[in-house]
Amino acid sequence: MIKDRNHPPLTQPGVAPDPFQDRRARLHPLPAQERLSAINAELQSLAQNPTAAATFHRKKLLRMHDAARLEAGLTSSAQLQRENSPVARMDFSQAQIAWKPRKRVRA
Repeated sequence: MIKDRNHPPLTQPGVAPDPFQDRRARLHPLPAQERLSAINAELQSLAQNPTAAATFHRKKLLRMHDAARLEAGLTSSAQLQRENSPVARMDFSQAQIAWKPRKRVRA
């Protein structure tokens, strides 16, 4: 292996493995309806755990929850997009651009 400053190693010795990976692996093969209830239970148990690993696990569970809802036919792709979009509930039909003059900076 050639050591080079421009190409760091792919694995870093200081990075801890994901402690929740096995939990998510057990959820994947479940049918969609069972997976939804198991994910909801897992999210409830994570509510009191503010660690970084738990936060990333929660985000991955939410993605799995959305995928299970799509798979079960409980929602459509468009509905899911509207739910997850931060601007979906905003009405831009009356939006106006506020133009302000910029100060010129000379060197």
